[in-house]
Amino acid sequence: MKLKYWLMIAFLIVMLLPVAAGWALISLYNYHSDQRSVAEYIELSGRLAPIEQKLSDPGLYRLQSSDAYASLSGLASDQVNVDLYLPSGIRVYTSGGDALSAGAYTVRGSELYRNLYDMQIRHRTFTLKKPVWEKGKLIGIYEITMLRREWLEGISIRTTWVIGFAGVFFILLYGTVLWLLSRKLFRPMRHLMDRMHAFARGEIPMDDVPAARRDEMGMLLEQFDAMQEKVRQTQTEVEKEQKEKELMVASLSHDLKTPLMSISAYAEALSVGTPLEPSERRDYRDVLFGNVNRMKHMIGELEMYTALGSSELEMAMVEVEGEEFFDMLLGSYGGLVEHGQIDVKTVVRTDRLYRLHPEQLMRLTDNLINNALRHTSTNGVVGLGVIASDQQLPEWIISTLVLELDNFRTGSTLILVQNEGPAIPEEQLNRIFEPYVQHQNQEEKVYAGSSGLGLSIAKRIAIKHGGEMRMWSAEGLGTLAACRLPEM
Repeated sequence: MKLKYWLMIAFLIVMLLPVAAGWALISLYNYHSDQRSVAEYIELSGRLAPIEQKLSDPGLYRLQSSDAYASLSGLASDQVNVDLYLPSGIRVYTSGGDALSAGAYTVRGSELYRNLYDMQIRHRTFTLKKPVWEKGKLIGIYEITMLRREWLEGISIRTTWVIGFAGVFFILLYGTVLWLLSRKLFRPMRHLMDRMHAFARGEIPMDDVPAARRDEMGMLLEQFDAMQEKVRQTQTEVEKEQKEKELMVASLSHDLKTPLMSISAYAEALSVGTPLEPSERRDYRDVLFGNVNRMKHMIGELEMYTALGSSELEMAMVEVEGEEFFDMLLGSYGGLVEHGQIDVKTVVRTDRLYRLHPEQLMRLTDNLINNALRHTSTNGVVGLGVIASDQQLPEWIISTLVLELDNFRTGSTLILVQNEGPAIPEEQLNRIFEPYVQHQNQEEKVYAGSSGLGLSIAKRIAIKHGGEMRMWSAEGLGTLAACRLPEM
């Protein structure tokens, strides 16, 4: 339930419960009072019978001396009071005074004749008023008032019970409201504050996330945890990028040091005026220009890698027919047959349309093929292929990778480059697409000799096209690089 609806219902219940409890208490009190009144009425009826018999004497209802009422003195007590009235309203006798004081008091007729024969039950007393007749003529009215002693004695006990019930009810209601508020508000809010403080201190909370809630507090906790996880991922990515930048600067500085030293040495040799043969000067110049071009290439690769990693770079994609484009692309590598006596097997199996950047995709293919050539021995085989998602894989594919490649290419076209050569160790294969991470030849203890950014650039180009790149290597079988390209 939403928190706002829960609070609205809770406030309504808190307002209505005291009213309902008061109504129930009053109803219970009235029920007990009625039951007690009936019991007292039955009990008093027996006590009133002899008193009513004496008060029915017609001789009592006239103005006379107090001696005439001496027989009534035994009826009165601290719990019973008797009053006698003439039809005119004059009180002729009261058990609370003498005859003179009785005759001086007069009651109005409307009040005198009200509630005749009706037992009036009041909080403290019972009152019974009846007329007295003589030969069909009304000669007087008597009124008996009896104190409700047992009822009054029970008032203090009932008051204690009412106060006790009200106190218990208030404590239960207050405790229930506090418990519900703690469960719905205070506990989740304290949990959220603890997680916020831990996050501010850079600590990972050790407590578990509460069970899933469907109210606003549950959504707030989920959103905070999601934000916290996102911030941590961002921090991790920033730290990774920072380390990557530091590695790139260090690697670039190291790679530039060698050509710079060579340039410095040859330039110094040319500048000191040492007699040199024209052929030597040409060799020196070729070395200088070669190192300069090598440095330009390294800096260009770095600029390309940095640009591809930027979210602001938008490549102008064009729609191409797959078979025509890839036939042209892979056909340009036909000259590799003579390169190092390497056999190149090319296959294009696609009739799909693609949205791609031709120049960048050529760069991707160049990087993969150049990497494959560096690791292919003389008389080795390099396989190049472009296979659509519904076409069969080439025969030269490493047989143990067929099932995994089928899962990898689901709904996409694969660009495949496979070479025969030493296998790449697993620990190096996992990091092969990181910048400046190069495969080390275990026999010669040397690296591949490239700039170290070719595979990283190729992977970023694949990602810019909405694809992915992976590499597999098997001992004695070679290495396979696969780029997944979305189909239209």
